[in-house]
Amino acid sequence: MSEIKSAGFKGYVVMGAAIALLLFVFLVVYLYQYNDYRVPEDPQRYGALIEAGLRTLTA
Repeated sequence: MSEIKSAGFKGYVVMGAAIALLLFVFLVVYLYQYNDYRVPEDPQRYGALIEAGLRTLTA
């Protein structure tokens, strides 16, 4: 029975992480559009955005 409970908890953690990532991406896109920079056309720039966001969160 505890395996079922822990599997359910892990599922909620994974689902919460996916929703948090989606909200973070929407926030980044919204901020770029708000500042009239628009989303970068070059896909390599997304990696830099994610790294900058992670540095901000870990600092």
